Amino acid sequence: MKTIVCYGDSNTHGYDPVDEGRYPYEVRWPGRLQLLLGRDAYYVVEEGLNSRSTVQSDACYDDDKSGVALLPTSIKTHMPVDLLILMLGTNDLKLRFHMEPVDIARGAALLVQTAKQVSIAKSKDGTPCEILLVAPPHITEHLRNGRCFDEFGDRAIGLSRELSDRYAAVAQNSGVHFLDAAKLVTPSELDGLHLTPDGHAVLAQAMAEACRAILAHC
Repeated sequence: MKTIVCYGDSNTHGYDPVDEGRYPYEVRWPGRLQLLLGRDAYYVVEEGLNSRSTVQSDACYDDDKSGVALLPTSIKTHMPVDLLILMLGTNDLKLRFHMEPVDIARGAALLVQTAKQVSIAKSKDGTPCEILLVAPPHITEHLRNGRCFDEFGDRAIGLSRELSDRYAAVAQNSGVHFLDAAKLVTPSELDGLHLTPDGHAVLAQAMAEACRAILAHC
């Protein structure tokens, strides 16, 4: 059985912009991914956390929002990990972090580097897990409609569009797999940030195809 860890933020956790709760398991893209892949040969682990960033701690919420800080624990918890899916970066665009896309991409690169180091150290044969780096969906103008606008501001709308190319470069330079979620899904018109159920379905289908292709030779 292949273990797939989905490590991300609220769009991996399954935040519902309608009621500010959480979509049911079968709606969230990791849950849909499990259903699409089946339970005989694949085990999909959900590791999504609201407000998680690539590298930033967030004192406005909790001290557990830094993706790179808790990634080693997540990998060690679920070892042996065959494939790690990383989809972070949106929350780094919050005004209080003052981060530019180039710095967010460096955070993504650090996530990849950390994942390789930890999985190598914990594997029996010194082989790192496969890694799929996912550029997050673009933030849309509908951000202005939602409760998160004050945290992100107008700058996040334009800057989010730069992450796709920068993440693609990180993936190429790091020798890992890449998927651009922005080419597949658009966030809800309610807040311009979080996926609709249809968005989760589309993303899950693309993830399933990517997972099968990546793990076919492992």
